[in-house]
Amino acid sequence: MTDATFSAMYQDALLAHYRAPHNRRTLDYPTAAGTRKNPLCGDAITVQVQLEGNHIVDVAFTGRGCSIAVASASMLTDVVRGLAPADARGVANRLDALLAGAPAPDLPAALDALRGVAPFPGRHGCATMPWAALRSALGQ
Repeated sequence: MTDATFSAMYQDALLAHYRAPHNRRTLDYPTAAGTRKNPLCGDAITVQVQLEGNHIVDVAFTGRGCSIAVASASMLTDVVRGLAPADARGVANRLDALLAGAPAPDLPAALDALRGVAPFPGRHGCATMPWAALRSALGQ
């Protein structure tokens, strides 16, 4: 597969999440919430989690953002449901490492489209903003 083919594949996946984001809603009984804003562009994402014991049983997001921020938030909700908070933070750390140029073979497949953001440092903050909100919600 060529670089152009990979790029198109990632773009299509990101746009699908942007156009029809998963779990873009408010939780009825959130245990915690975290918000992150980008003052340069006006994007703001809030991530809410519902914890039972040591697991995330529900997660949702609200707010507005560019296509990458909204797609990343949508993917986040798919990936972290059912995880322990420490495991969810681990996924966030692996995404950060990927965007910093480190190989991330253990990144969940549901986040593969974010690999297409790695070559664009100016967009890394868009991809990581929902994950920073999640960290805030989980107390990190």
